[in-house]
Amino acid sequence: MTNQPFSFTEAVEAVAARDADFQEGLDWQQTDHPLEAAAAFRRSLAKAGDNAVVYTFYGWALAEAGDHHGAIAACRKAIRLDPEWGQAWNDLGEYLMETGRVDEALFAIRRALKSRSFDSPHLAYMNLARYYLYQGSLRRALGAAEQAGRLAPGFRPAQHLAEWIAERMAEWNIRD
Repeated sequence: MTNQPFSFTEAVEAVAARDADFQEGLDWQQTDHPLEAAAAFRRSLAKAGDNAVVYTFYGWALAEAGDHHGAIAACRKAIRLDPEWGQAWNDLGEYLMETGRVDEALFAIRRALKSRSFDSPHLAYMNLARYYLYQGSLRRALGAAEQAGRLAPGFRPAQHLAEWIAERMAEWNIRD
């Protein structure tokens, strides 16, 4: 057991180094070809067996291709394989919101934030901000967006979302 902090990049690179199909899927992902990426990730799963990292990327490719229900299933498979794989929990929360299952998303987002294998909590806080916006809780959404910005200084989506929420609160005279 190592005391090294978790690195998503290192986890992905380790799989890519030993799996040419997974690397091909990453290449297709980088060039915005989700269907081709999904096919490569499927080949990786067929040859190399179950892998939480590959299922997470497969889910991303499916979501980008418009198959959010397939993406949810892929994330759930990744989570079954590695319950501490935070990226799958975070993505699951995002895809649940995309399919209108907002109430189910909160558990997944919070679980991502507690996962040992997750080095991007700012992304989960952005999803948490979206969740609170869906719920109509602007103050909580603002707090989550600001937390995302504190965790990843310079992360523009967090800055923009926090500014947008603050502007709406001022415009609508919300001071709670």
